[in-house]
Amino acid sequence: MMQYSKKLIALLVAVAALSGCAIEPEPIKANERLASMLDDQTKIYSKQEPITAPLTFYDALARALKYNFDHRLTMMEAVLQDTQLDVATLNMLPRLAINAGYLGRQDQLGSSSVDYFNRNRSAQLAQYSTSQDASRGVADLAFTWNVLDFGVSYYQAKQQANRVLIAQERRRKVVNNLIKEVLNAYWGANIADRLLPQLDPVLKQAQQALELSKTVEVNRLQPMLSVLEYQRSLLRIIDQLKKLKADLLVAKPKLAGLINAPMHSDFKLAQPKQTPEPPVLKTTMVELENLGLFYRPELREEMYQERISHDEAWKEMLKVLPGLTIPISANWDSNSFLLYNMWMEAGARTTFNLVNLLAAPKMWKSAQTQIEVAQTRRRALSVATLVQVNVSYLQYMKALDSYHSANELNKVDQGIFKVVTDTTESDAGSELERVHAATAALASQLEKEQSLSEIYAALGNIYASIGIDPAVDNIENVTVRTLSVQLEKSLDHWYKGEFPKLPNAPSTAVVTNKAITPTQTLNTQTPAPVSVKATSAPTTVADKPVNTHETSATEYYAIQLMASDKESDVAHFMEKWRADLSAPRVVDMSKSSKPLFVLVSGNYPSRSDAQQALDNLAPELKANRRNRLLPVKMIDNILVSSLD
Repeated sequence: MMQYSKKLIALLVAVAALSGCAIEPEPIKANERLASMLDDQTKIYSKQEPITAPLTFYDALARALKYNFDHRLTMMEAVLQDTQLDVATLNMLPRLAINAGYLGRQDQLGSSSVDYFNRNRSAQLAQYSTSQDASRGVADLAFTWNVLDFGVSYYQAKQQANRVLIAQERRRKVVNNLIKEVLNAYWGANIADRLLPQLDPVLKQAQQALELSKTVEVNRLQPMLSVLEYQRSLLRIIDQLKKLKADLLVAKPKLAGLINAPMHSDFKLAQPKQTPEPPVLKTTMVELENLGLFYRPELREEMYQERISHDEAWKEMLKVLPGLTIPISANWDSNSFLLYNMWMEAGARTTFNLVNLLAAPKMWKSAQTQIEVAQTRRRALSVATLVQVNVSYLQYMKALDSYHSANELNKVDQGIFKVVTDTTESDAGSELERVHAATAALASQLEKEQSLSEIYAALGNIYASIGIDPAVDNIENVTVRTLSVQLEKSLDHWYKGEFPKLPNAPSTAVVTNKAITPTQTLNTQTPAPVSVKATSAPTTVADKPVNTHETSATEYYAIQLMASDKESDVAHFMEKWRADLSAPRVVDMSKSSKPLFVLVSGNYPSRSDAQQALDNLAPELKANRRNRLLPVKMIDNILVSSLD
């Protein structure tokens, strides 16, 4: 009975010990969540320069790059990857270890021996001997170098170096998105600051005019049809204003989130003296596509991933090779029976896992498949990049066209409002008509301003789709104002369509819808700042013209289509007729005080060829009164003389 009791007690003790080691899920307590929330609220907006003046767009973008937490996170991830690279580099070093310890036993080691050829216990020597103390200290300093481990660690360090570059590309992607989002939010908030104060009084007057028109309808003071048409028109304008107001109200909170300002802070935006003219890109679709394929961070990331896959293949193949280990050590033992308590030791050892020979073909095939997957993914992203570049450019052209239409409509509505106001003041007009005209004028002004905001949003999409970002370093150690000045220098060139040039590359054919005869020599130089490359010709993105035979200046003939002192008009006309033209481009012939921009098309070896192409132009294009069609002589992208 006592024996069973002891077993039961031992079992209970074991169960209690095991239950004591069990770990239960422990949710965060309410007071911990509250403390964390208060701490985050304090630290989110800490260590930031206060907003002391109205923000320009460049100020807002500078604050976004410095204080936006999405950007901060990618910067921290880049630092983390860089730290891990240091660790991976150290892993390539040989192993150098110090070992020390103490050994002791209850009874001292004693032993005897027997004759090797006569192993009867009776032949055992009667005397016992010892060669080891009962307690002793030991220590050693061991240097071990495994050649195979060094090779594997080398490729792991190379992979980590590429992960550092991937982290930098992901940071660039966040910068691209920040530029796009700040462009959209800033101009929306800017419009809201300027026009929302005018909106509420006009809406109030419109509602009053609507009620008054209902009174007129009930009392039949005017023809029923005209009253109902007035109400319908006014209701549509009121609905349009309310939708525009709703869109404008969310712009400033979006901007506050992007620049990491408190949601309810009343920061001011710098207001332009007059509505700025929309930026006009002076570049072609082919150039944008090439820029996108060169600068897009996702494509660069996939190239680094392909490098990692290549290194993974070599790393797996190294594991198949024999491993060579070279140990060298300095040893110490306090055993009093030793003649030398300290000694050096060295050796060499090789290990060959034969099973890896069977797995080697599968490992190599798997590594090669990873490389092919990375290449296919990069090509798929290239196609997606081309689609995004083309879509964003078309959205930009649509927004530009919408702005021009909205601008014309705004001029008409403002003129109507002025006429109606003048007649009302002379008691010749109706108060209802004045309110209707005022409401329509404000609605068209809002529509025009929103169209301008959509142009900037479309520009942001173009910048993000081609992947360029302002080259600003050391963001943490510069002030917002200094960073703002740097950004203004970079983005001012972007607004003018002056994007970075690609490195010199061999001439590559571009698939187009227009055939080019072998006798045509095409020029691909892009003079700063306004000339545009041919869109239907094979191009290279280089700083100098490329010719298959020589690099000197090229003479050829083209067709002059139109000329204007407004570059936006020429660019808009070029985009409208681009499908009917061959290699259209804008030539800047401005002088010091007289701006002049000329649209030319084609690249012909002789004047007769240019004249023939002119005769074959679309009738609608030749019938346009704005055109002055004639052959012109060109040297590179410089218009030399008219030939009329």
